[in-house]
Amino acid sequence: MVCHKMIMTSLKKTYGTRKLKKLLNVYYEGEIHDNLVSELYPLVDSVGYEALEEIVGLCNQIAGDHGGRTAVTLLEESPELIDRLLMYGDKVLVLNVYALCSQIAQYGEGTAIRLLGQSPELTARVGYEGLEKIAGLCSQVAKEDSFVATRLLGLSPELIDRVGYDGLEKVAGLCTQVATDRRFIAALLDMTPGLLDKVGIDLLEKVAELCSQVAGYSSRTAVRLLGQSPELIDRVGYDVLEKVVGLCSQVAQEDSFVAARLLEMSPELIEKVSPDCLANLAELCCLVNRDDSFIAARVFDGSPELISRLHRYGDTELVTNVYGLCSQVARDYNWRTAVRLLGMSPDIIERLLRYGDKELVLNVYGLCSQVARYSVRAAVSLLEQSPDLIGRASYEGLEKVAYKASEIARVKGEDKATSFVRGESSEYADFFEAITEGLELKRVRPVLLHYLNALLGYRIEIVEAQGAATTDGERIFLPVRIKEFEDEDRNFILYKVMATHEEAHLEYGSFDFELMRVQDVVSRIKGKYGEPRKTTCDN
Repeated sequence: MVCHKMIMTSLKKTYGTRKLKKLLNVYYEGEIHDNLVSELYPLVDSVGYEALEEIVGLCNQIAGDHGGRTAVTLLEESPELIDRLLMYGDKVLVLNVYALCSQIAQYGEGTAIRLLGQSPELTARVGYEGLEKIAGLCSQVAKEDSFVATRLLGLSPELIDRVGYDGLEKVAGLCTQVATDRRFIAALLDMTPGLLDKVGIDLLEKVAELCSQVAGYSSRTAVRLLGQSPELIDRVGYDVLEKVVGLCSQVAQEDSFVAARLLEMSPELIEKVSPDCLANLAELCCLVNRDDSFIAARVFDGSPELISRLHRYGDTELVTNVYGLCSQVARDYNWRTAVRLLGMSPDIIERLLRYGDKELVLNVYGLCSQVARYSVRAAVSLLEQSPDLIGRASYEGLEKVAYKASEIARVKGEDKATSFVRGESSEYADFFEAITEGLELKRVRPVLLHYLNALLGYRIEIVEAQGAATTDGERIFLPVRIKEFEDEDRNFILYKVMATHEEAHLEYGSFDFELMRVQDVVSRIKGKYGEPRKTTCDN
């Protein structure tokens, strides 16, 4: 009985092997043929010869290269794949899966092969009906781009776990909409699981649409923005991010380099500046980049540090005003002057803050922007001269100079207005004398010098100070102008008091003290008076 069973099994294997050889002879020969016969024979028992015959034909259809390397690989991997599929159904399921992949192959061989490889896992998650839906979805994507469809299939089990089939459908639709740049699409698909965890499917759709705009002029920047978007949204919200991307898309129409560079820097700047300030920076760099890309890059690279310095003197409004005036200068005059003025801004602001607070600085920049409507050159000169003008004539005097310069620019032209602001015109001296108040140091310096020389017994220099009266031990610094009193004599007395106070530091040796001599003085005191007596408190 046992012997009979063994004989029947042997005959069956011989018969099955012969039929399988005949089947494979159509496509293969030699060692490949023999190896396939050996590897595929177990499938005769699990799914039957007829099913195996159909599977061999479908593998060749899927591979699209009958007898080629891809078809051989598919056949070699089929036993394991079929064993896994049989965990979720019978040979009908197996044949259906292979037939389904064969249909998909007309849109892309890679998509069909990936679907076949993923089929056991997807069947376990969503069943055969779900697999059919995924196949249909990916075939639609494959019509546009088989590369995208193949990548999507690779991610589909993970995406289904996170957002279900509906979410997968949304991601597929998203990829179809933005499938213009493969580098960006590949990054989008790779990042999608992580982005879904951070922002959810609805916000992901919005972010992907934004980044696809950027991919139109810089795929590298789009990929970076995509990865940074959750952090940026957490920091400033989606609406601000949308404004920044919209701005850069507009800039890209003129200069894609500036647009991409601005977006790359946005994570560093986005919390420190307003969208208007970014627009001003973009305009300035576009104008610079037309002539010199190296300097444009330097302006970009230096902006984070410069903006941080400006924030120490004021707030976002100040930063916006500084870049706004500089972009205006670049647009209406020339970019080299604008870049120079931008670099000078911290120094000018520091000098202005000696006479007031950030409100004064904002007012000065606003005043210069008004003058720039009539003469940009005059506005630049006014800003450069503003600390000295305020020191001599107060902010009200600066306003009068600005209004007069604007009037001259309208009537006589830009050159005349610029000369007036610089103090080079004949009418400047009379005008400035008429607007200033108080007593100017240069008028009383000779008298004060005689007075101080008499007190000290030697000549001393009086220097104009930008702030309060002081001395460095060799010179005395006094304010350029004193206007504490309406009466000129009383202002002179105040000058004299300030000068006398500083002179006393020199006369009585405030600057003669040397720390190294302290020990010598202590020793001399002890030698004359002895050691100090100890008290109960010392114990």
